[in-house]
Amino acid sequence: MKTLTMKLKLFNGVEIPLIGLGTYKMTDKHEVYQVVIAALQNGYRHIDTAQIYGNEELIGKAIKDSGVPRKEIFLTSKIWNANHKYDVALQEVDNILTRLDKDYLDLCLVHWPTADRNECFRALETAYKAKKIRAIGVSNFEVSHLQELIAISEIKPMVNQVELHPGLNNTDVVKFCQANNIIIESWATLMQGQCMTNSTVLKIAEKHQKSPAQICLKWAIQQNIVVIPKSTHKERIIDNSELDDFMLDDEDMTELFALPQVRLGADPNNFNF
Repeated sequence: MKTLTMKLKLFNGVEIPLIGLGTYKMTDKHEVYQVVIAALQNGYRHIDTAQIYGNEELIGKAIKDSGVPRKEIFLTSKIWNANHKYDVALQEVDNILTRLDKDYLDLCLVHWPTADRNECFRALETAYKAKKIRAIGVSNFEVSHLQELIAISEIKPMVNQVELHPGLNNTDVVKFCQANNIIIESWATLMQGQCMTNSTVLKIAEKHQKSPAQICLKWAIQQNIVVIPKSTHKERIIDNSELDDFMLDDEDMTELFALPQVRLGADPNNFNF
């Protein structure tokens, strides 16, 4: 089975495609529309967005115009930090659906672990029971956040989307999630472009005659981690999905895991937005 069509099963039975299209900082109207159309035309069936990205309306229109049936697409959005109070979060689920012009979301996430994160997740539980969302989860949660949430929640989070790449293995979070049947999704899998100049990644890319981006994506996928690489170029969108004709060996994986560990995004234990 092609990687692009491979799926992982969440503990409630819903299947999530292993490769998706990320849309962070993608706001140019023409660009967003064309990128989503191009991705869907080239086999992608997983689109990741968020309220704060400001592109949900455009993504919803592109999905509708693509001709791909809604039921074939796995659509994710996230509730932004300012909207984590229970009543506000519950309303925001409806707002997201309105902006996307869709009847349901496949996955909705608490975007960051704010002080009101557990209230927000409780709202997602309510929306899940109302069948407005097929799966619920969190983003940027550390082990301590997850332990606290699991202890008080009626429904365990099904997904945790975190910064994860060879330069930030996030091993403790990965191990905890995999031990608790929570699917890990990786953002910044391409090290925010640093994979293109990293000597270890370049060496392994040359060995396999693949792009540095393909090496980082394969590193995650071989750990059963969902990836959502962002690109505004059709050629790279296609390139990011062509991962089936090679495997990283143990030596490759060991070298990638051994890279210096540096967080590129905000610290989930210390952020101010």
